[in-house]
Amino acid sequence: MTHDKDRGQAQLHSSAGGQDRPDRWASIGGEFGLYPIGELAERLRFGSSENLRARQLTGKARVLAIADNGTVLYPGFQFDEADARMVPVVKDIIRQGRAAGWSDEELVLWFCRANKQLGGKRPVDVLGDEERILTAAAGDLQSASSAAG
Repeated sequence: MTHDKDRGQAQLHSSAGGQDRPDRWASIGGEFGLYPIGELAERLRFGSSENLRARQLTGKARVLAIADNGTVLYPGFQFDEADARMVPVVKDIIRQGRAAGWSDEELVLWFCRANKQLGGKRPVDVLGDEERILTAAAGDLQSASSAAG
């Protein structure tokens, strides 16, 4: 999705009932947007959240979602709004991350934090370089599972 800071800030406050959310979600919402399913379906031109495409996208847990004050929100960076679809490399990393036992919250934070393997860039900033981001994800996910095991 486009990085429209004003839109993200408006969305940040409207979906949280005007209350500020924890800093980690505030910065992500401000930069990329955090969308409830109804707005996500509208932004991706699916119609309503009851639309079959919206249910398929979110119902099979193919996307990252966080819970905030009882509302499920979807970070905007994982969507290509122009083509009304998921960014393919994000789907691959979600699959790998969940297989390694990472929560959606951990994966969202991974995408938005500077990464040594990416020369200090955030994974979200190199989504167009699939080989590079997949290599970084594999290394980080393996390191985390090795440390946990």
